[in-house]
Amino acid sequence: MRYKIVNPKRTIIIVSIILAIIAVVGIVSFNFLKPKGKQVAKIDDIEEINIEEPDGEYIDIDELENEEEQSTQLNIEQGNTAKNENPKENNNTKNKMPYYIKVNYGAQVVTIYQKDSEGNYTKPVKAMVCSTGVATPKSGVYSIPARWEWLRLEGYVWGHYSTQITGNILFHSVPYLTKGDPASLEYWEYDKLGTYASAGCVRLTVKDAKWIFNNCAKGTKVEFYSDSNPGPLGKPTAKKISSYPDYLRNWDPTDTNSNNPWLTYKPEDNTKPKNEIENNISNETKNEIVNDVTNTISNSIVNETTNETTNTTTNETTDIVNNITQDKENNENVNKT
Repeated sequence: MRYKIVNPKRTIIIVSIILAIIAVVGIVSFNFLKPKGKQVAKIDDIEEINIEEPDGEYIDIDELENEEEQSTQLNIEQGNTAKNENPKENNNTKNKMPYYIKVNYGAQVVTIYQKDSEGNYTKPVKAMVCSTGVATPKSGVYSIPARWEWLRLEGYVWGHYSTQITGNILFHSVPYLTKGDPASLEYWEYDKLGTYASAGCVRLTVKDAKWIFNNCAKGTKVEFYSDSNPGPLGKPTAKKISSYPDYLRNWDPTDTNSNNPWLTYKPEDNTKPKNEIENNISNETKNEIVNDVTNTISNSIVNETTNETTNTTTNETTDIVNNITQDKENNENVNKT
């Protein structure tokens, strides 16, 4: 039997080609099988912070990612991949990073700055009253990475117009009880705006949270500091709403939603805060009591005066009549005599 001599160099080349093909197939298979839809890193992966968030501010990131996958799958099924309905990806603004945000947690004020003619952020353009908390960063400069129109917070409450600052710290509205329902505001928390009240996020009115959501692009810088001086534009105030009827106080007064009853409410309407109603009732009751007492006393005085006058007049008249009668009788007796 004859044996064919194999060229070692040729064998090595063939084996190398086979291994290369296997490697390419493996890489392609891995990429093909890798889960799709998670194009934004987990919040905890963006920047680690060793802070245990109290109830009320923690982001349910797993649910967000599930919602994102469902939204992506729905768009694919509807042939609507070109239109992204996920507000998390709504990071585009007309200008790229035209603003710089300073959060003064000492005075509970957020001030927005624009660039001056030299390109420095020295021009204050907007001030917002806010509420921060125990987990709020005490210093540092951060870049906005993402945003959500409605974001679930721990405790099954929702932040409207939520813009992430770092980790679990965000700008957002005062919490709502129901996702997508602007008439489910935690009004008792709204009255705390301007004070140290949140767990760590920066709470704002809906108007201010929406402004940041719409105008501050991904990458906008946010600086934290503390000062008793509120800043160049001062400290705005927020309306106290807890004393108003439910149909009003369950809405943020600054919300421009066309269904917001605050948009058509007028102070002269019959709808008044509870304390005003109570005061009115109290005043009406007082007036009734005073009137009753006054009328009783007046009637008593009038009656007594009338009775005394009547009695006196009657008695005097009777005496006069009696005297006249007596005189007449006397005269008759004299004449007879």
